[in-house]
Amino acid sequence: MIRRFAVVAVLAAYLLLGLSQVLSQDQLTLTVSEPEFSRRASPFGFEEWVAQGILINEGDTAAVDINLSGEVRDADGEAIGFAFGVLVDACGLGAPPDRPLEPGDSSRYLLTIELDDEEFVPAALDIDVTATSIPAAPVNPFLTYADITTVYQGDVARVEWTRRGELRFATGCESDLYTTWQWYTVDTETGEASAIDLPYPDVYTPEILDRLALETPQEIRNARIAFHPDSRRFVFQDRINTALTAEPDGTFQRLLWDALSRYSLAGYLWLPEERYLAYYFGAFGDPVIYYTGSIAGQKISVAPPEVIPSLIVPGSTPDGGRVVIAREVDGVVGYDLASTTGGAVIRLFEGSAPGNNYPAPVYAPAPDGGVDIFVIRDIDGQARLQCYDLRAETLNSLTVLPLRLAPDESGWSAISPDGRLLALAAEGRHGGLWLIDLTQYAACTR
Repeated sequence: MIRRFAVVAVLAAYLLLGLSQVLSQDQLTLTVSEPEFSRRASPFGFEEWVAQGILINEGDTAAVDINLSGEVRDADGEAIGFAFGVLVDACGLGAPPDRPLEPGDSSRYLLTIELDDEEFVPAALDIDVTATSIPAAPVNPFLTYADITTVYQGDVARVEWTRRGELRFATGCESDLYTTWQWYTVDTETGEASAIDLPYPDVYTPEILDRLALETPQEIRNARIAFHPDSRRFVFQDRINTALTAEPDGTFQRLLWDALSRYSLAGYLWLPEERYLAYYFGAFGDPVIYYTGSIAGQKISVAPPEVIPSLIVPGSTPDGGRVVIAREVDGVVGYDLASTTGGAVIRLFEGSAPGNNYPAPVYAPAPDGGVDIFVIRDIDGQARLQCYDLRAETLNSLTVLPLRLAPDESGWSAISPDGRLLALAAEGRHGGLWLIDLTQYAACTR
C-alpha cells in the first residue's frame, strides 16, 4: 500500500537585489510505501525492531531535511510504541540531510522502533513525514541518452564479465556479503536482465570460516571475499588485512601481501587470465594505493605502499604490469600510464580528475593493434565518456552519461572480452546498470 503526504514547508530565504526575501510556499508530495518490519542488531549490540520502505518525491520541488516518525500499532490496532528515522542508502546508512530528493526521485527509508514492552510485535505504523522544500535542480530537456541501453535502475553492488562474454551483476549493498546480493545475467542483445542463482559457492560455513580464521561478523564482513569470474578460487583479507587467495573450501591459501593493517580495502577490478587489481582508500578524496596479482597467488606489482598513489581508482593493463592513474605534478593534474613494478611513468594528457568514487579507466587493446583508454570524467558538472587513443595521442569525447554520484556513492565499469561493449554501473540514489556499444562512435572505433 502507498500513502501520500502533503508536506507544506517554507522555502529558505535568499538574497535578491540586496534584500532578504522569502519565496512563496510550495507543497511537497511525498509518497511512502507500506513499511516492512524486521529485527536487526543495533549499533549497541542488542536486537531491535526496524521498519523499512521506499519514499518517492511526487511533487514539483526538491526536498531536504527529511525526517520520518510515527506511532506503532499491534495487530489489534493498539498503540504499542513510537518510531523515528531518516532516508538511508542500500547499506542502511543515513543520507546527508542536505542532499536533495529531486522530483521523481526515490530513496529507502529506515525507522528505528521503540516499543513500550519488548514482548510487543509491531504490525502497523502510521508514518508522518517532515521536510523542507527547495527549488528543483534545473533539468536539461535536450539531454538524452539514446545511445545507451538502461539495463537496471537501483543499487548495483558488482558488475563483471566472464571470459565467455557473459555479463553478470549483483544488486544490494556493495560492502555486504556476496551471498546476500541478488544476482542477474544480462542478454547483451536486448539489454534484458534475468535473476539467477548465486553463481559462486557459499563459503560462509563454520568449517570454511574456521580455516580462514574469521570469527566475528565484523571480521567476516571485513574479509571482502570475492570470486574472480573466471576462477574457482577467491580473494580475501584476514583479520589484520593480509591479502590472500584460497580454494572454495578455504584450503591452499596463498599470501599476496601483508603489513596492510592500516589500509582500507575498497574493492577489486577483474583482469583477464585470472588476474586482478585490489585498491585501497579510506574516504572520498583520499589517495588510492593498489596492487596487482593473480588469483592463484602470484604477485605482479610491488607492494601497495610502494606504488605511485593515484587520485582515482587505477585502470590496469590486461597483464597487470601498468596502470592508468591520475595525479598532480607541479600543480598540474593529469592522467599517467605508470608501471606497477617500478617507477616508470608517462604523462598521457592533462585535465581534471574525478574523485576516487568514479569508475576506473579501462585500458583496451584495439583490433588494429593500438590501444584505447576509456575514461569517465566530470566535465562541467556532467559525467562524460572519453577515449584516449594511445597511438595517436588524442583525447576524444564520445558521449554524456547518466552517471550521478554523491561523494559517498561509487561507480564501476567493465569492458566485454571482445572490446565492443562497456558496462557502466553505480550504487546510490541514481544507481543502475547501463550498456554502451563502443562500435557506434567514430573515434576509437572498435
